Amino acid sequence: MAAADFIKSLVPGAQKVRKKYNVLASLVIAQGCLESGFGTSGLSKQAYNLFGIKGTYNGKYVLMWTSEQDKYGNVERVQAKFRKYPSYAESLADLGSLYNRLDRYKAVVGETDYKKACRAVQKAGYATDINYANKLIIMIEQYKLMQYDDTSELPNEPDDPESPETPEEEPSFPSKEYAGNDIPLNKKLPSDVDFPQLHVSTKDGNDVVEVTGVIVDLTDDTTGKKSFTFTITKTESNATEFDLLINDNILYIDERRFKQQKYYITDVDLKQAKNVLTKTITANHIFTVLLAENRVDDTVTKKLTVKGAFDIALKGTDFSYVLEEPESKFATSEEENFGDKNSTELIDQLINDYELELDVDNYKIHVYKKMGKEIPFTFDSRYNMPGISIKTNSQNCSTRAWGYGAMSKDSKSTDKKPKYVFEPILYIHPEEKKFLREGKPKWADPIRDETIKKSGSMVSALKKHVNPYPETVVSVDYQYVYEPKLLKIEKPFWKGDTVHILADTADGTTYEDDVRLLTIQYNPLNPYSSPKLTFANFRKDIQDIAVNQAKKLREQKRYIDQILTAL
Repeated sequence: MAAADFIKSLVPGAQKVRKKYNVLASLVIAQGCLESGFGTSGLSKQAYNLFGIKGTYNGKYVLMWTSEQDKYGNVERVQAKFRKYPSYAESLADLGSLYNRLDRYKAVVGETDYKKACRAVQKAGYATDINYANKLIIMIEQYKLMQYDDTSELPNEPDDPESPETPEEEPSFPSKEYAGNDIPLNKKLPSDVDFPQLHVSTKDGNDVVEVTGVIVDLTDDTTGKKSFTFTITKTESNATEFDLLINDNILYIDERRFKQQKYYITDVDLKQAKNVLTKTITANHIFTVLLAENRVDDTVTKKLTVKGAFDIALKGTDFSYVLEEPESKFATSEEENFGDKNSTELIDQLINDYELELDVDNYKIHVYKKMGKEIPFTFDSRYNMPGISIKTNSQNCSTRAWGYGAMSKDSKSTDKKPKYVFEPILYIHPEEKKFLREGKPKWADPIRDETIKKSGSMVSALKKHVNPYPETVVSVDYQYVYEPKLLKIEKPFWKGDTVHILADTADGTTYEDDVRLLTIQYNPLNPYSSPKLTFANFRKDIQDIAVNQAKKLREQKRYIDQILTAL
């Protein structure tokens, strides 16, 4: 198709974009020509897709091979879904809708000067080609596309029923908010037992047998992920349950907070020594297993509330969520192409984007902005808690890193110098000079994330990624409890709780801070066992602590000397 004929085929749709979205027709025509090579690209031929937009349109798509790069920099060829439109008009409308939805394109919407509009598109990060705006301007002037910008004499037409802005165009995401209906578990589980138990069943639930005589090590953290392990030796009395402990069978365990929690056996390590058979079993909660197996194909680009985001992430699952705090406390987040991943990946993204903490009760997800409570007590290693251990590791510290976001549409991951929607960002920690080793910085692995299309989002990710402070883990062992008051808080102590810790360390420094419990490791079958608690990292400079401690000692000595002199 000749260039002039291709342009004529875009004019009606572009003028609809002008009237409906207040974006210049000359701009979107020029972009359509440039992005598709005047309709010669494979996507434009097969799917009327001018701009390489992924996902589905009215449930329709085409599969195209594309190069994708994971966060570790690995590149592979994969087949991806790209929207299939009934005509070029719908592809142009998608672009106009995009400019209206995303704040960074607000300078494009309503602009009547095509040169300013072209430069605004480039400035907003649509493409990294420094000549992108000039190419559009040249194309507009060469083909006199500005003549199509005046739509005042065109009649107002009803919205195209196939427009992506109409309700039927939006992917359907039913509410996954908890409505009071719990998913039934195995009816063969006992319901009249007042002490914790562990049961194993077949996948179909027909056989349910109690597992006894094992020591369970269960780990639970603020992301909602839970798993446990135990080792069992085969005897004449436990042969039935021993044989049932195989991959993909189900375990039900009474946790400290939630009863009869459902886990899938994910790993079995069978060993035989002479005539003795043992199995080491690892089981993961259904929250981890089932969500990883569920994929959300649809994508959404818009500002999402936390409820809307969970509705998308949990689509196609039996899981529901409960907001444990007023919705007003949760921020909204502008998401781009949210979806096209498994539900576990989407939930992890929500935890980061909305800064959430989760507690999971089978198919019900309790959502917190910040879970836990303040514990009015101080763990003091010199007084009431000698069982405090502090482990410090500076090996994984870093002071700077590069961040690479999504690649621009005119670039490929196989290019020697790929182009990105924004220039790669070098983040240097503001206190880097304090942590140089032999005068050199400590580099972290670069972030490579195709989902990040804003420089501000990349800076936020890099700030979390780069950490020059030694990793400090504080663990508390309850078996050394000497303080009777502490016994009162042991039972209700749970994830997210904050407590004050005062502890001497081997090098003579003192840690003192309010820390939050992130992970609890315990045996749910033995309520008298001692849990192992892991608190949030201190993220403090050990050298600063040592210096401050030395200053305090000198000040105390100076004060004592002054008193002695006065006497």
